[in-house]
Amino acid sequence: MATKSKPRYAAIRFNDRPIKNVLADPESFVLEPGENTADYEEKPDRRLDELYPDIADYRVVSTDRFIGEADKAIEEQRLWSRTWLLAGFSSDLKEKGDWFKFDIGPQSLIVVRSSPGDVSAFYNVCKHRGNELVQDDFGSGFDCFTCIVHSWRYSLKGKNVRVTDRESFSREALGENLDLTPVSVREWNGMVFVNLSEDPMPFEEYYGDLLPMLASYRIDEMFVIKELTVEIPANWKTMYSVFNETYHAHATHPQAKLMFDDHFVQYDFYPNGHNRNLFALGVVSERWPDQRFINAALAFMMDEVGLKASRFKGDATQVRRAMQKAKRENEPFGMSYEGFTDNQLTDDWNPSLFPNVTLNMHPEGILVMRFRPHPTDPEKGFWDNIVLARKLADGRRPPAYMGADPDADVTGETRPAREHADVADPPSSELLIQDLDNMVTFHRGLKSKGLKGKIVFSEQERRIQQFLAELDLYLNNEK
Repeated sequence: MATKSKPRYAAIRFNDRPIKNVLADPESFVLEPGENTADYEEKPDRRLDELYPDIADYRVVSTDRFIGEADKAIEEQRLWSRTWLLAGFSSDLKEKGDWFKFDIGPQSLIVVRSSPGDVSAFYNVCKHRGNELVQDDFGSGFDCFTCIVHSWRYSLKGKNVRVTDRESFSREALGENLDLTPVSVREWNGMVFVNLSEDPMPFEEYYGDLLPMLASYRIDEMFVIKELTVEIPANWKTMYSVFNETYHAHATHPQAKLMFDDHFVQYDFYPNGHNRNLFALGVVSERWPDQRFINAALAFMMDEVGLKASRFKGDATQVRRAMQKAKRENEPFGMSYEGFTDNQLTDDWNPSLFPNVTLNMHPEGILVMRFRPHPTDPEKGFWDNIVLARKLADGRRPPAYMGADPDADVTGETRPAREHADVADPPSSELLIQDLDNMVTFHRGLKSKGLKGKIVFSEQERRIQQFLAELDLYLNNEK
């Protein structure tokens, strides 16, 4: 277990002062926009209880939702086979013949740039006897896919172009459809999505009103600078829930109280299970004893954008807006912020894409968290940690809070390999290691008889409530 950070922050973990006017109804809070705003910053006009009239049923739930084995087969049939899933990014499919492998539970897919303007996706399995065609994570420059066992061959469009020793097969065998089985795929705004359904919900309908906000970050200009996959001894739903609320931040990430507001957060909900949190960076949490002193964390963030705390005329309450102004006027990271709202320049915009992705979005780049089920064991899952960045002028690096490794190539010239790490020693940032610890201890604790089979959620955990409500629509075959 990676618990090095727990004793490090023991002195400040529970030093909170009581928050005045705690948000009993977090949905009522709206983060004040700056002078530069946009329609996609506005709060949606429907509340969670309008989208899910039975949402109150998800304030107390059974622990079996997260540890039981019964749901695994139903999830594979009714959830993973019917939802749009983020498979990867266009930057990994630059040229014809570039491809990557995407695994979801027991299903493995090949996603390939099959022509200059087209992406195709197929099940990663030879139609002869079921051997997987590719085992690597990525490939480039391919003109076909050839099975290593008997050399059957398929075009980039999935068509069978070679049956070795065709004459030795009977008419019945050759009468079968021997082309690769295709999967619906959609390349949009630099992201590549797949859907295993034979009749999927239209992509634009599935993501709906969330698309304008996602489009504003111009992900098609970004590329991967870090990718890490860790196998976790926890069910994917437990893992996903750890990243789907900010209520944990003050205790799990006590160091973050110095630079972001963990309580007064904007909660927005959308149809089809999607949601977002907008939370302010460059401010001090109201839990922190001193609200006005410019602490070391704020001073570091100010320094990154060219502001010197020693010369700053205001106090901590004025830092966030000053940082927004400095970034827009001085472009300290070597990029223009035209088209972004003021709040986007500092704040963490954190959408969750149902069923298994969260994004921490910034103009300079995005942290992508994806949670996937284990192919055979419901007691395990995969946590994908992907950092996207755009090319900044003069080789400048993105802000430190994005989590880029010190030696990461931020130019886009070299695509890093996907790292596979053990849960005991993951090469990741301190904040994420703290969350990783929670995934493991949550899963263990959910089996305790002390819970008597039930757990409860606060209204700060409404995103998890929505997740479970939407999940039930699929598991109950209502979608």
